Amino acid sequence: MMTRVRRLALVALFLSPAATADATGPRVRLELADGTQAEGELVEIGPAGLRLDGAATMPSDRVRTLTCTDAPGRPAAGRVRAALTDGTSLAADDFSAGDAAATLDVAEGRVEMPIGRVRSVDWQAEGVAWAETLPERAATDLVVVRKGEGFEFVECAITGVGPETVTVVLDGETIPVKRSKVLGVVWLRGAAAAPGGTAVDVAGGGLRADAVAWTPTALVLDADDAERRTVLPAAALRRIDYAAGRTVRLADTAPERLDVEPFFGALGAVEGLARFFEPRFLPADARSSRPGPQPGLSIRPRTTAVWRIPAGSRRFRARLAGDAAAGPASVAVAVDDRRVLEVVVSGPDEVPVDLDVDGGRRLGVTVDFGPGGALAGPVRFLEPVLEQ
Repeated sequence: MMTRVRRLALVALFLSPAATADATGPRVRLELADGTQAEGELVEIGPAGLRLDGAATMPSDRVRTLTCTDAPGRPAAGRVRAALTDGTSLAADDFSAGDAAATLDVAEGRVEMPIGRVRSVDWQAEGVAWAETLPERAATDLVVVRKGEGFEFVECAITGVGPETVTVVLDGETIPVKRSKVLGVVWLRGAAAAPGGTAVDVAGGGLRADAVAWTPTALVLDADDAERRTVLPAAALRRIDYAAGRTVRLADTAPERLDVEPFFGALGAVEGLARFFEPRFLPADARSSRPGPQPGLSIRPRTTAVWRIPAGSRRFRARLAGDAAAGPASVAVAVDDRRVLEVVVSGPDEVPVDLDVDGGRRLGVTVDFGPGGALAGPVRFLEPVLEQ
């Protein structure tokens, strides 16, 4: 196993100017915590922060997101998908592993990580969805073996995954199983690992990390953590969301106070019906102008919800949208009972919200009936977050 001294020496090589002198970085766009943006060629990401060509190093706590603007389009999914212990996953063309390390072959090069970060590997055979039927309480590692038109789970200890075979120990005997017969492998792991605070999107998937370093030579995550250290090709980088670890999502947080008053007030007293008018979790919205899952809330008038603002929070961000088939709704946002926003939301066009909550203790959101008290539909709060 690589010693700590050797690991740090290797990281230093990745980050040394000599190793990157002849390489160039991608064009990136930085979204900053103060709402402004910066663009340029990425030179380096290190412990001190991010540096663009011709600019001073910027501390990472000033950056919300980094997006590579000249990255190629999303490639076709690889033949293999590795699910990681922090809930993320990576697609690859091939996968191999030994006692300590795992390697994924991707279009941009190779990804190397400790085997302990990998929970399962699916060779993605068409028409075979074995992952949906995994036993809830496996006592050992599992190998998923093709059986006729279906499959079966074989309990064993997985000791290696090579180009041609998966090596397992079964009843004390070491057995090489042909890869052509294997649909997937699952390692016995404990509870899901706590994800790192920074979300890193790469070609083929994403990872979470506590520390991110980048040069034109390599993208290195959690360099000083032997159980998580991951090295990826520099060209695999697509996006870094630094705000992910400094964010409280309202959709995942119960309000401190909730007052709901339907248009016909008596409906709120009907057993089983009152909950219909309460805010609902919104997992995704295909009608949104932005692709991908967008967690949020759907709030009907007239509702007032109050959340406690975590210490250190600086901004409240969200996007508001109504329903084209319903009337306009009035939305008000207050910080410590002081109204900081009043807006009418009508139709599916999104209204961006970006408010200063620095020093505030409570955030109040009121969705009311339309102008003049007219009937109104629910308002969708897409990705409502409090950011530190």
